[in-house]
Amino acid sequence: AFVFLRNQLRPIRRLAIAAEAFGQGRVLSYSPSGATEVRAAGHAFLHMRDRIERQREQRTLMLSGVSHDLRTPLTRLKLGLSMLPEDAESAAMLRDVNDMQILTDAFLAYARGGHADEAAETADPVAIAAAAVEDFRRTGGQVALVGAPEGLSAPLRRHAMRRALDNLIGNALRYGRRAEVSVALKGAAIVFRVEDDGPGIPPERRDEALRPFTRLDAARNQDRGSGAGLGLAIAADIARSHGGVLRLGQSEALGGLMAEITVPARRGGAIEG
Repeated sequence: AFVFLRNQLRPIRRLAIAAEAFGQGRVLSYSPSGATEVRAAGHAFLHMRDRIERQREQRTLMLSGVSHDLRTPLTRLKLGLSMLPEDAESAAMLRDVNDMQILTDAFLAYARGGHADEAAETADPVAIAAAAVEDFRRTGGQVALVGAPEGLSAPLRRHAMRRALDNLIGNALRYGRRAEVSVALKGAAIVFRVEDDGPGIPPERRDEALRPFTRLDAARNQDRGSGAGLGLAIAADIARSHGGVLRLGQSEALGGLMAEITVPARRGGAIEG
């Protein structure tokens, strides 16, 4: 009975491992086996995974194509405006074209999201956060790395996680005067935290802020330029692709927004919530 039960549970465990890996953005080789019901569940999982992959590819191709097609006329506009006499009207038009270029780049970044072909590898999360902070400091941003324990490692997509941190730090400096970044190990999870001293986001609107193309004009300062409302959505997508989650809250240290990315510190981990 023990051997029979073990043989029946092994295919279920393989299915669970494949499903959990797919939730973290990894596609493992899997072929259904075991009892009839387990094989049926396995085939259903494979069909679902294929449909999700196709939908994701279609979304990426659509947004990438639109963004690419818009770049050519935007480049022509910028070239034409640069040849006009410099006055207030041409300067305003050039700012509008630059804003459109920023939006186009944001759409393309969202299309790539956290599902690029970059493979997860063991990386130092503190080094990734420190590099992001240093780049913003070089451009005049008032941001500091306040929590940086040594010896941390986690399976991360370096470029994707860096993109998520860049978005969070950029938002923090856009809506506040200064920001603080920290990295910590909590249980079996790595926590990236970005805090600012801006106006923050009301608790009842934080879930809304994570949706794509959402701009909370009433909650956030719009004097620092326009945006596509994709920064938090991209960060949340990257967190999910790592098997983690992005949470928003209030900063106890600075009083503004607190954005926290929590990802597993080891392969096969899962973050609840």
